[in-house]
Amino acid sequence: MASSSTLTKEVIGCGICGVPSQQFCNNCQVCVCVDCIKNHADVFPSLPHDIVLLKDRRLRLIFLACEFHPGQYCETNCETCNLAVCIKCTQSGAHQGHNVVELYKVVEAKKQEIEKQTAEIESEIITKYQATLTDIESKIFKVTNECDKRENERERLRNIWHQEVDIIFNKVGSFTQFIKDYNLAALTTQRTNIEQQLQEIILKVEQNKEILNSNLPYEVVNYQSTVKEPKEISNDFEIRLPCLKSNAVGDTELSIKMGEIQATMTQTSQTCLANGLTLLSTKELLSKSKVVASISTKYKPLFRVACVGTDEAFITGKGKTISRIDIRGSVLDTFTTECQTRPSGISANEQGELLYSDCDRRTLNFVRQGQGEVFITLPKGWDPYSLCCCKSGDILVHVSCGGKNRIIRYKGEHLTQDIDLDQDGNPIFKEGKFTLNMVENNNGDKIHNTNVTNLIPLKKLKMSEEMYDEFLPTEERLSLSESSTKDDSFKSNGSESLSARK
Repeated sequence: MASSSTLTKEVIGCGICGVPSQQFCNNCQVCVCVDCIKNHADVFPSLPHDIVLLKDRRLRLIFLACEFHPGQYCETNCETCNLAVCIKCTQSGAHQGHNVVELYKVVEAKKQEIEKQTAEIESEIITKYQATLTDIESKIFKVTNECDKRENERERLRNIWHQEVDIIFNKVGSFTQFIKDYNLAALTTQRTNIEQQLQEIILKVEQNKEILNSNLPYEVVNYQSTVKEPKEISNDFEIRLPCLKSNAVGDTELSIKMGEIQATMTQTSQTCLANGLTLLSTKELLSKSKVVASISTKYKPLFRVACVGTDEAFITGKGKTISRIDIRGSVLDTFTTECQTRPSGISANEQGELLYSDCDRRTLNFVRQGQGEVFITLPKGWDPYSLCCCKSGDILVHVSCGGKNRIIRYKGEHLTQDIDLDQDGNPIFKEGKFTLNMVENNNGDKIHNTNVTNLIPLKKLKMSEEMYDEFLPTEERLSLSESSTKDDSFKSNGSESLSARK
């Protein structure tokens, strides 16, 4: 028994000469070209030959032989037992009196269902994914185009400004590249995920079309849809591009600003801006510290320390937990993070709220009322480590990307600054896997270290970089341990003990 199905835009080779043809013999179930129709009929003159267009062909179903009644084929479907049976099975035996229907009708109904589902996928789901990809491509173009415009503007302004301030434009260029890399990394990751999901759906459509062309009834009857209701397509990444602004006041003053980077040049100042920095004396910068208490903790070794005021601190070891202790060593509170191994960095803001970084998930997390809350997720390839909450409310984060280290600044959830080059355009930080420990001193300087004798203050206004050890006597250098801390606070000694220093 035959079933009908509309198949379009299909080309099959002629069964005689192999030339692509749109003609089909329903009786012989073979494709023939126009030139071979007569030859085909002459080969079997005693049989009728119903020659139709390929799209109007009727596939002949291949029925199974009945295992109980020799010479009979299972051309009906027992709806009660959901089994293919022959006519004799329905008249006597186990299926007598059951509801039966001709198998070709079941195949027809199933194919119509598959056709409807395939049409919905092609018209709705794939369209949504393609629209999302188009939007992402538009955002990528916008990021690239806008950053290129800023790069061109940077070069135009460079010709106006004096060569002594080239360092400022180098910082603008570095920050622009950082913003571009940051946005493109997030958008590229999102695009890859969307493309992967789209390919899976397109593959399912192709599989459905193969089933529509199948002449095996069981393959059609046993079809089970695996297409689930599509999840909300994520396309909520917000592009943040700080403006590059320049302002001229008459012929005497010229200023430039991009994010946290800003500088002003006047006609009367002929010296490099960096020479205007005032260096505080050693006595003003640091006073000799002394150990006033040694506090034992349960952590061996003690990994991170973040002060909360002058009498409390958050501490971590090798595990996932973060403990809050007082200066007597009493544990006031304990919070268990969702990190795979341990928090890669901790800090506390002016309100005493805990902030920690998760290198495995690339997230920065606040802990409020005992609950962890993700408030920043970095793009793929950007791994956050140590943190520093500033008095201004800004957050400094040590980020490693492909072995290169830098410090980035967040104001709320907005990325405002990238710190990685010195005044000469050279990298401040060495490449490799290590932690940049950061702390804000009483001057408002942000200080980081990569070893115990190399301290670099990042000035709170112009964020220029100088080396403290260039003007500090060796015996008066401040040694920062595994976790840097503020004055009048705690310091890890590398074991399970904690030293309180003044």
